[in-house]
Amino acid sequence: MRKRSILVMILGLGLIQGAFARTEQLVGYWLPVDSSQAGQATNNERLPSPAAAPRLNLKNGTLSLFDPYAPSFNIAVEHIIRPRLYAHLEGGPLVNLRFFPEPAVDNLKGYRFRGAIRYYLRPNERGDFAPFIELMYAHQYTDADIEGDFSRNNEWGWYRQRLTYHMEQRKHGGFINMGLQQVYAKGFIFEFGAGLGVRNKREDFSGVPPDADFRTNGALGWEYSTFGNSPNVAAVQVYINLGYVLK
Repeated sequence: MRKRSILVMILGLGLIQGAFARTEQLVGYWLPVDSSQAGQATNNERLPSPAAAPRLNLKNGTLSLFDPYAPSFNIAVEHIIRPRLYAHLEGGPLVNLRFFPEPAVDNLKGYRFRGAIRYYLRPNERGDFAPFIELMYAHQYTDADIEGDFSRNNEWGWYRQRLTYHMEQRKHGGFINMGLQQVYAKGFIFEFGAGLGVRNKREDFSGVPPDADFRTNGALGWEYSTFGNSPNVAAVQVYINLGYVLK
């Protein structure tokens, strides 16, 4: 009987000791760690630090190459100002890459520029995505010779004629955009942005005889008009960029 009592006491002490050990593990799991003692942890006990946010990104304005009227090859740089706050600068020349036969365009020249201040709504880190909101200024200058159909009424009678006229166009706009940037673990970037804003357009046309009345040039993008200056109008901004984290 005495031996049985001693055995029961030993088993009870073992259970109590195991319960206290389990409680200490739970307390250590739930309670915050004292930062002053964090340096005393061994390498096996340290948690992995979060991935650092990119500081400098190089990107290409991919969607700008598919503009139906004025494609451009854009290069963009995004640089950190402070955590989650970045500056975005983008620009490039227009290229005569035609996707539609009308309107027929020659000697297309110009450039497209965008500048933005961007704030990420969550930390943008490698291997993760982050939504953002930004204020963007956009400017485009276009210089081109365009074919259009005109009706003529002069001493030779009334007839229709296709003429090549010259257009010089400047567009300015301000936009509020929202978007999403995905930074992959190897540093590649995909981002999409879209928003609404206000745009102003100024156009100057030349090379049209005084007796010619414009009819059509086959599309609505660049049509000859004697009213080259438009008031501020609502506009939409959409873009897709691909890039890489430099540092």
